[in-house]
Amino acid sequence: MKIAYLIHWNEGPGSGVFKKVLGQVMAWSRLGHDVSLFLYTHHWEQDWNQEFQDIPLHIQHYRGGFGRLSDFRRLIAEVKRWKPDVVYHRFDLYYPGLPSLLRRIPSIIEVNTNDLIEMQSGSKLRYLYHRLTRAAVLRATSGYVFVSAELAEEAHFRKYIRDKVIIGNGIDLSNVAVSSPEKREGTRIIFIGTHGQSWHGVDEIARLALAHPDWRFDLVGIYASHLEDPAPVNMTFHGNLVRAEYEPLMNEADVAVGTLALYRKRMAEASPLKVREYLAYGLPVIIGYKDTDFPEPVPFILELKNVPGSTSLDQERIEGFIEKWRGSRVNRSLIKHLDTAEKEAERVDYMERIAKKDGPK
Repeated sequence: MKIAYLIHWNEGPGSGVFKKVLGQVMAWSRLGHDVSLFLYTHHWEQDWNQEFQDIPLHIQHYRGGFGRLSDFRRLIAEVKRWKPDVVYHRFDLYYPGLPSLLRRIPSIIEVNTNDLIEMQSGSKLRYLYHRLTRAAVLRATSGYVFVSAELAEEAHFRKYIRDKVIIGNGIDLSNVAVSSPEKREGTRIIFIGTHGQSWHGVDEIARLALAHPDWRFDLVGIYASHLEDPAPVNMTFHGNLVRAEYEPLMNEADVAVGTLALYRKRMAEASPLKVREYLAYGLPVIIGYKDTDFPEPVPFILELKNVPGSTSLDQERIEGFIEKWRGSRVNRSLIKHLDTAEKEAERVDYMERIAKKDGPK
């Protein structure tokens, strides 16, 4: 099967999302499929291609203004010339030519977030544009992959759905070695995030740090200036790091922290990439939502209430969880269902079904 992965992405080859895409296309190739990535981006990187080995990468750079519309049409033309059996598209903005492509070729949209809620916090013009045009894209596709059951039940998605599957985010476990816990005094906690995403709940981490001055917090991808209030002295802000740079911090950590304020997106369920990475390193995790891949409680994930002030409300549970896990690691056998190999085999099966059902238009 020929699979064209179409994505609009600007955060570079080192970002978590792009690492996910790389893992997906490599897995599809290992399963025997012919895969090409069609990337629409204004982020210039000399090393985009170095990440992909034998996977063909078609890059269409764009600048601002109306010229970006014609740039996207050029990328669409590249997709059509390649003649894929199915188009896989990470849901984003409407561009002229996109709906006709999705109707012409059996297509699947991957939905990773509640787009309407998330965009409300950004540009009002961008939000209005998306609100008025998103239906044209959603109506055109043959199938949907949702990263959580909650997203699949959202009314503004459900009314367009003809066929769907729920596949939480995964990680290539073969590419990560479980870290060996260090026997030492003190407690170290790590968080990896991105600036501008309030639902990460960095302010909740700051409250926890303030209440426990003897614990050390390492924050990657975040700077002290991103907090509204002065940061506690036991929070160390490392800024943006690539994996080789933050891996020593993962190895030194006792516990990791995931998203703690998902209520700010009016969501209660998710499957964040960073949590999969924490678990791959063997780190137990503190989160503030229901994880799609762990519908029942497990001992290595502490789920706090998805409400403001969750770290203050659950001080005793947090302290007990950290004390229990300090110096220990999560057994790899307990998270094997997160492996990209399993996730992508299921995704490819779904793509094959959609391709056979709809066929070329």
